[in-house]
Amino acid sequence: MNLSTAVVLGGVAVDGWLLGLVAIRGRRPWLQATFAACALSFLVAGASFVGRNEGLLPPVREDVVLGLLLLTHALTAILVLGLIHGEALPRQRAITFLLLAPVPLLASLAPAEGWTVAAAYEGNVLGGFLVLCLGVALAETIYARHASPMFAAHAFWMGVGVVSLIVAGPVYVYELELLGQAPLVGANVAAPLALACFARVALLTDPYRISPRPIRGRNATAELTTSDEIVFDERRPKYALRTAEHEALSDRATLLVGRGPPRMTTSGISTASVPADRQAALRTMTTAAEFLGSFPGGLLVLEDLADLAALSGWKPALEVVVRLRHLARDTGSTVVLCPSRLTESERKGLKDLDLPWWTLPDPATELVAILKQSFGTGAVRLFDAFCRAHGLRPEDVTTDHVPALQEFLSRALTELSGVVGGPAAHGLRSQYEAAASVLRSFAAQGAVDAARGKWPSRKATDANVEFVVTAADYWKGKEMEELFAAADALSEPEPLFERARTVFVDQLGEAGEGVLRTQLARLGKKPEDLSKADLVRIADRAAVDLGSLADVVDLPQEKDRIHRQIESIRKNLVLIAEGPE
Repeated sequence: MNLSTAVVLGGVAVDGWLLGLVAIRGRRPWLQATFAACALSFLVAGASFVGRNEGLLPPVREDVVLGLLLLTHALTAILVLGLIHGEALPRQRAITFLLLAPVPLLASLAPAEGWTVAAAYEGNVLGGFLVLCLGVALAETIYARHASPMFAAHAFWMGVGVVSLIVAGPVYVYELELLGQAPLVGANVAAPLALACFARVALLTDPYRISPRPIRGRNATAELTTSDEIVFDERRPKYALRTAEHEALSDRATLLVGRGPPRMTTSGISTASVPADRQAALRTMTTAAEFLGSFPGGLLVLEDLADLAALSGWKPALEVVVRLRHLARDTGSTVVLCPSRLTESERKGLKDLDLPWWTLPDPATELVAILKQSFGTGAVRLFDAFCRAHGLRPEDVTTDHVPALQEFLSRALTELSGVVGGPAAHGLRSQYEAAASVLRSFAAQGAVDAARGKWPSRKATDANVEFVVTAADYWKGKEMEELFAAADALSEPEPLFERARTVFVDQLGEAGEGVLRTQLARLGKKPEDLSKADLVRIADRAAVDLGSLADVVDLPQEKDRIHRQIESIRKNLVLIAEGPE
């Protein structure tokens, strides 16, 4: 076995390994199939070369070897286009596959025209087609590098792969001819390098894992039917998450993309978590392309565009926005963006794209405004009492908490009924019923209705002002104050979250609440849903996490102090879990 045969044989082994790697690690079926076809063509061509040189195979017809050579070049161009354009290639650029059409024709014409593999790159139709395929691949990589900030780094590696094929293909053949040496008929020694570059791009731009996999498409009862990209401008992505939940319940394929686990989930919502990765923008784009390409008419919610801007930069993030709009229109789908944490300059850049921009209210602000219509300035006090009783931060309150708020107000009135009677009790009950009616109406509004701007905080309260003032004059304000006091006294029989929060804060200070909420997020629970069984799990997980922190501390005194805090937190949480309600 001579050196050239050994090199080609080693390349065949590398080709096979790369083929298996992409087949196992990849998550894009169409791209995996294209890579497999390209790698197999190089592998078969190399194996054929080794078999002929070593006498392991009988002489192969010239047109068959030429067919393999043509196939490797055509599939290389298609693979490069697939890496750049993703799953949209068969749908938007199907003309690319016409590169395969001349392969059997040129191979069949080879005997009549006198074309040989040794002279494949000469100035004829055959050589022109081979150079055209490599030229298309190289031109696409150069264009992608200069036109796409998001894809520039990957385009470089793809360019390396294509250039290596050119150097080891036509350039190498011309050099051997000048030196009077025989070329490597049908084999390309740079194939492993090129496939390695292509595999690198394919794996680094793989979509995020989607769980669970959706099985449905658009349903007639969907709330958002626009095939476009919509910006949900809200303080926190509350309506965006609620819309995702509603669409999933209406049997529409729905994907929620965010940095961590979603704060609210329901059966039917698919999720994809974005890790701390410089390729976040590009991988989010490939995830969206794979999802909406597989489930046309679906809904994609990007929980916070600022995450992509922070991880990949603003220009790649903005490119994702532009591409997502084209993708939504092409697949008849809807994409929802949440710009809640973008800077002013970034928001301005986003507005310059002229996307549909829906300004949405903050539910907490609107709930306070509704309470003010019936209870005046004491509404803030009522709302704060409700948040304390349910272990909620005001900014975490959504329209899903409206039933709990109504029940809380009803209980406060019930507690007060033994103290206040007659016209005062009737007046308070009327105010409660008026507030409850408006609360139910507001909670029933979806993003489409809320985007019209008819919010409680923007409505004039003239219709209720006279009634409230008259009641206050009659009651001299005493009964209203007693209502607020009754609300303050309600604590939802010692909420577990507040008791657990006290344990963490006593030992860790203000950071303790953050530790507790982190553990809640891992459990996928909201504060009001915390159970005693959850406390035991939180105690175990917090002990492990804080124990890891203690292990990196060098000072023995500090390490002992942290271990004492861990033991105290664990013991107190177990006591709460085992104690009475």
